[in-house]
Amino acid sequence: MTSTILLLGDHVSSSLSPGFQHAAFMALGIDCTYVAREVPPAGLAAVIDEIRADARILGANITIPHKETVIPLLDDLDPLARRVGAVNTISRQGTRLKGWNTDVEGFLRALDEQFPSPAGEGGQGGGRHIAIIGAGGAARAVAAALQPTAERIWVIARHPDQARRLCADLDIVRGGPVGMDNMRETVAGADLVVNATPTDLPPGDWLRADQRLFDLRSRRSAEGRAMLLYQGAASFEIWTGRPAPLLVMRTTLERSAQSVSA
Repeated sequence: MTSTILLLGDHVSSSLSPGFQHAAFMALGIDCTYVAREVPPAGLAAVIDEIRADARILGANITIPHKETVIPLLDDLDPLARRVGAVNTISRQGTRLKGWNTDVEGFLRALDEQFPSPAGEGGQGGGRHIAIIGAGGAARAVAAALQPTAERIWVIARHPDQARRLCADLDIVRGGPVGMDNMRETVAGADLVVNATPTDLPPGDWLRADQRLFDLRSRRSAEGRAMLLYQGAASFEIWTGRPAPLLVMRTTLERSAQSVSA
């Protein structure tokens, strides 16, 4: 019996995830398909009920705009997902659905790979002033990943209440919420700028040569694809209980990204 993993979100038809997840299942001889499904906010509860009722659906990945709103629809949360306040992976345990967050691991592994810290800087995020643009589920994962070691974290958002809630939930007291009107001056004070929005932010001419930009959009940046790869590999291991074939996944992802940009 063929099993299924779903990708639930908005504008997921162009996602790079199905290609490399399918390649991973094939490499390990697992009879499973990975299907992207466009789900509007009003339809999320019904799809979660469908997953719970159908044992052939092993789980799901969750993306914009559902990473926070899916939480009350689930039966259990991994402690990290609970702390972050965002879910990007669902697994099933019988008829119970459990939420996980693999974005934190994905971001940290990608950060270490793409922007390795020089010796003596304290490791990932160590000694950095961080400006995160966005305050949704992905921004929450980034903030949670960097909060233990960053000196200051500013969360720049169009909706100040959303940024304040993120900072309060994750105990960010050095830095804090910032409105879009103050984005340029905040970015200027950061060593690392993370774009956790679907738009082109910040403008390229705002950045100095000594600053680093981590753009989470997998179609636009190598670091975004690295995060997609590592969070996807962690999700794969949750669903299957087997080590992810990372080389196969990486090769397929890069090939897909090149064909899109060609």
